[in-house]
Amino acid sequence: MPIRKRQSAPGVPSLGVILMGREGEFSFEHRLFNLTGAITLMLLAPFLVIDIVIGANRSTLLLLGLIAIQAIFYILSRKFRKYKSIVISYVIVVYTGLSANYFFNAGIDGPTLLLFFTTLQLALNISHKEKYVLWLGLSLLIPGTLLCIELFFPNFITGQYKSETEKFIDRFGCYVLSTIYIFFAMSTFKGHIVAQQEREKQRTADIAEYGIRLRAFFESLTDNFVLLDKNMSILYFNKAAVDLTTNFYGRKIEAEQNIDQFVHESNMELFHYCFNTALGGTSIAREFQRVYATKETWWLSTFNPARNEDGEIIGVTMVMKDITDAYLYKLKIERKNELLEKISFIQAHELRGPLTSVQSLLELIKDECRGLDLIYTQKLEQGLNRLDMKIKEIITLSSDYKEDV
Repeated sequence: MPIRKRQSAPGVPSLGVILMGREGEFSFEHRLFNLTGAITLMLLAPFLVIDIVIGANRSTLLLLGLIAIQAIFYILSRKFRKYKSIVISYVIVVYTGLSANYFFNAGIDGPTLLLFFTTLQLALNISHKEKYVLWLGLSLLIPGTLLCIELFFPNFITGQYKSETEKFIDRFGCYVLSTIYIFFAMSTFKGHIVAQQEREKQRTADIAEYGIRLRAFFESLTDNFVLLDKNMSILYFNKAAVDLTTNFYGRKIEAEQNIDQFVHESNMELFHYCFNTALGGTSIAREFQRVYATKETWWLSTFNPARNEDGEIIGVTMVMKDITDAYLYKLKIERKNELLEKISFIQAHELRGPLTSVQSLLELIKDECRGLDLIYTQKLEQGLNRLDMKIKEIITLSSDYKEDV
């Protein structure tokens, strides 16, 4: 039966979050620095008790000063979020305190050299890689210098142990506390590495799944899709592009080929213009005709800039859509429009002209025979008016059809 990981109560941060800060708000090194500051404060307190027990008065005063300094650094880091500006000064203060402790706490017989090793672990964990050489150099130079001073000037070393019991308590206590610090620091570091690996693994799986879905999408397209790099070399293509090149060019499109070998000479200049326009960051679409061995085809080619995650243009995506049916339909509509224009011209001139002439003659006849009641002129006028209305109706219908088209 799976064991569920215990969750903190909603709205209540865990102890780690309180001491280190939230992962989204602090970098890993910053959080580790906060954890180190908290652990150091916890460890210095037992060191203080040990020095008080063994009667090391100077070491006690020194530890009180270190506790105050450590508290200041922790507050600056955790509360005021100062990190990069205080890391070097923090490590230097620690090295300075350990150097003073070396003289006050029995020199080579004391636990200070062990604390130098622990401090190196601390410095490596909380700083960036470019500082590693500096910390390594200081960790070799300072203890070596202290050992030489003790060798040539042994009187500088004070705070000798009064008994073997004091030596045992001081050394073993420092060893235990240093081990505890290294344990927590390395556990946190390993936990971060494991979490990072899990995130990378999940990210890889998400990218793979996204790639499968994206590939399935492009493969299902009936349009021809090709991804080109800046040198017009083919990076990716879908099945429709394979079918097109195989059926109409007699050869299969492949990665790393140059797209020029699939572009007809008559369209080469236009193709290069569209490619360079998209490579400059502007999308462009053009229609062109291509006559193959079996049929005439019209294409709509769309060129778009291809960008990476940082927004930099890394190539061009080209989508070719067969618009032959739509283009032929467009030509058919254009021919109908031309025919309608001819009909409109005939209606407006060849029919309207004679009708207007007859209407004018009828008006003259009515003027000359004004005193007579001629029934045939009335019938003739009614017929001409109906014909005029029909011609106007045909013109209106043809105009409305052209607007709809």
